[in-house]
Amino acid sequence: MRMNNKHRSWSLTLALLLCLCGCNNRGKTPHILVDIVEAKGASSDKQTQYPGLTEAREDANLSFRVMGTLQNMAVREGDPVRRGQVLASIDSRDYATQLAATQAEYRQVKAECERVIAMHQEQAVSDNDYDKAVSGLERIGAKLQNHQDQLKDCTLRAPYDGYVGQIYRSAGEVVAPGLPVLALFTAGDAEVVINVPEQEYRRRQSASGYEATFSALPGRRFPLTLKSVAQKANGNHLYQMRLTLTEKSPDVLPGMSVMVCISHTVEKADNRILVPVGALFNENGQSFVFLYEKDAEEARKMPVMVGALRADGMAEVRGALRPGDPVVASGVGKLKDGQKIKPLAAASNLNYGNLL
Repeated sequence: MRMNNKHRSWSLTLALLLCLCGCNNRGKTPHILVDIVEAKGASSDKQTQYPGLTEAREDANLSFRVMGTLQNMAVREGDPVRRGQVLASIDSRDYATQLAATQAEYRQVKAECERVIAMHQEQAVSDNDYDKAVSGLERIGAKLQNHQDQLKDCTLRAPYDGYVGQIYRSAGEVVAPGLPVLALFTAGDAEVVINVPEQEYRRRQSASGYEATFSALPGRRFPLTLKSVAQKANGNHLYQMRLTLTEKSPDVLPGMSVMVCISHTVEKADNRILVPVGALFNENGQSFVFLYEKDAEEARKMPVMVGALRADGMAEVRGALRPGDPVVASGVGKLKDGQKIKPLAAASNLNYGNLL
């Protein structure tokens, strides 16, 4: 079938347009899509956050100071106890017999000593006999006190108000001195423990406040007071901070997960600029960011001086960068100075499930 003149004209026109488009695109470098964010000025309020756990202010394993057979466990796990309350006791018969014998011996020695003292006043005995009598009375007195203490130590009492944790022994077991019998901890005055890096440790003096939030207690914030800071880093090169609740709360229990927010006081907001940490790259010991030049659609390398790295993923920098400047936020390791770039399209408001 022959092609008429009209169809032939359209075909030639289409071929010419395709040829021109190919010639125009030949040799062009494609634009790279990048994530662009605006640099922000560092405000005078700085906050950092660290995860931690709560621990009981008092948490100890209690044990007897003497050996014996555990006769009675007076509490159960989870029981609240008061200071001085009996927790457990061991068979005290041997210690009671020992004390009775020592008391009899003490009475005899004391009577003999009193006679020697009376005779010494009349100069009927020598000073040496007097010294021996007094010394003997002191020795038997110390022995008597020791046996009284041993009988007393057959009863284990709570050293403070708290709750019974784990019970390690049962009635009928022979327990040795120092062997844990049960655990006792306090509640309502739990302490918060976090581990912070060296940078946070060094600027702890500038902290203006501490605040705790608990996932188990949504919507509530608890002011904290710094109690102590470890002077030596642990194996992870972190320093332990221990904080207490400014006001005691029975809802805060040992073992709860916590997030601690630390606020810092800064004298003034100077020329510090905030950029994402991912926007930084290094060349020959100098730090840079890529500035997006909108008109030229190019990435321009800009030197910066890096300061503090924040817990929220932002870095403080100084240089010619100004608040509002568009900066390439990530993937800077693949870019070159002057390379053609385009910002990624903003996420759609209808992008349900991040499918677009």
